[in-house]
Amino acid sequence: MAANRRRRSDGADDIAEAIHQMVDAMQSPVAAQPRTAIAPVRVPTVEDFLRHKPAEFIGKASPDEADAWLRKCEKIFRMMNCEDEQKLLFATYLLNEDAKYWWTGMQQQMETREEPTTWANFRTRFLEKYFPDTARQDREAEFLALQQGDMSVQEYTSAEKRLCRGYFDFFASVLHPRHMPAR
Repeated sequence: MAANRRRRSDGADDIAEAIHQMVDAMQSPVAAQPRTAIAPVRVPTVEDFLRHKPAEFIGKASPDEADAWLRKCEKIFRMMNCEDEQKLLFATYLLNEDAKYWWTGMQQQMETREEPTTWANFRTRFLEKYFPDTARQDREAEFLALQQGDMSVQEYTSAEKRLCRGYFDFFASVLHPRHMPAR
């Protein structure tokens, strides 16, 4: 009888040992997945922006020069992955002389009208001031009168592109997005 109990306990011990091994196998740590290091997002600073050597804007510029200045700023903003709030701060940092006085007055008008001071509103007001409708109309008339004449095809297409520059952005700010073609 004692031999019988020993046999049963040996069998129970074997079963218990097998259960413990199965539990241990299920609880063994899963091989750690390699973690990719995600760099913390660093907010661009004015110093970062200035490293790109953007030009100041004093307000005494032709419409084409004003357009070029804005496009240069926007190119830097894209490279730096700037948020709209940073775009507004950085662009207005570059305003000096007449342009600085214009923006100070424009901000006061916007506050009076309870209009938010945003990048989109700055951009719209800037283009209204420094690339006015009259300049747009002049450019449109020049475009409509453009003829290739003795220009090469390359010269002609360059003239077309120069005269059309700014129109997509202007219409994008005026039209509802659902009316705009995909670019």
